[in-house]
Amino acid sequence: MKLVFKVDEDDKSKLQNILDEDPVSRLSISQKNAKALDLEMEGVLTVLEGAEDSCEKAREELSKFAEELEDEEKKKVVESIEAAEKEAEEGFGSIFG
Repeated sequence: MKLVFKVDEDDKSKLQNILDEDPVSRLSISQKNAKALDLEMEGVLTVLEGAEDSCEKAREELSKFAEELEDEEKKKVVESIEAAEKEAEEGFGSIFG
């Protein structure tokens, strides 16, 4: 299961507290600032991927203050984060390659 949330900068500490809690901490977690990805939105974008029960717990907690992205917005964010991570991996490869 994969979830995408947009969190206001003011709520970053709330986000981190939830991401550090069990079972959410067992998920694959990617975070990027929307501006760093050149997306037309603001805030911290968080992609959570893993077991359905852990994702549901994350959804329950995050939906209290974060916006869950769906459909085209979700797809766009996931693609942007994956491209940024791939670019970073290639950069490390050229350093250590």
